[in-house]
Amino acid sequence: MMTYVEKWKDKIGYQTALLAATCGLAALLLVSTEIVTRPVIELRLAEDQNALLDQVLGGKVYANDVFNDGHIVSFKGQKYHIYNVKNEQGQVTYHVIKGAEEGYSGLITYLIGVNLDGVIQGVRIISHSETPGLGDKIELAKSPWILSFNHRSLKNTPVWAVKKDGGDFDQFSGATITPRSVVRGIHKAMLALKKDQGESHD
Repeated sequence: MMTYVEKWKDKIGYQTALLAATCGLAALLLVSTEIVTRPVIELRLAEDQNALLDQVLGGKVYANDVFNDGHIVSFKGQKYHIYNVKNEQGQVTYHVIKGAEEGYSGLITYLIGVNLDGVIQGVRIISHSETPGLGDKIELAKSPWILSFNHRSLKNTPVWAVKKDGGDFDQFSGATITPRSVVRGIHKAMLALKKDQGESHD
């Protein structure tokens, strides 16, 4: 006949095994869900990226598969994807830069269209997790703020900063960190492109 201590130990052992099995099953489900949803998320991001391409190029015509015609550039500890935009003759007509900058609530991923003179044709936000009603004004659907990058270049914009920091980019009421991050990210991306083209920079 089992003693109370033996019964207690047996019960604890059973509960431990049950807990371990439950944790293992939960981990398996999480991994399985991640494996299943990852391609879907990547596909959606690719679709969003392609949809924004025409916008950052200002509707300009191109003949190549832009996002399969690029390379990675490292600049100040970050990596930027630089893509070539080509015409039917195979000549490069524009560049597209994809980068990311840490915002208030996480990474802000953006796309920039730049002509061969280094002038921005357009900027669009691919993804972000900024505060709804405040930081999400970086989206064109919520505010025209992102259009303030149009026609900017390293030559005609000496100070890349929001007005609060001495620049001439507007900030949002109650959300300075988000626009500050985007301005900083676009500036660094433009410097990365300049570096890639073999030019010197400050």
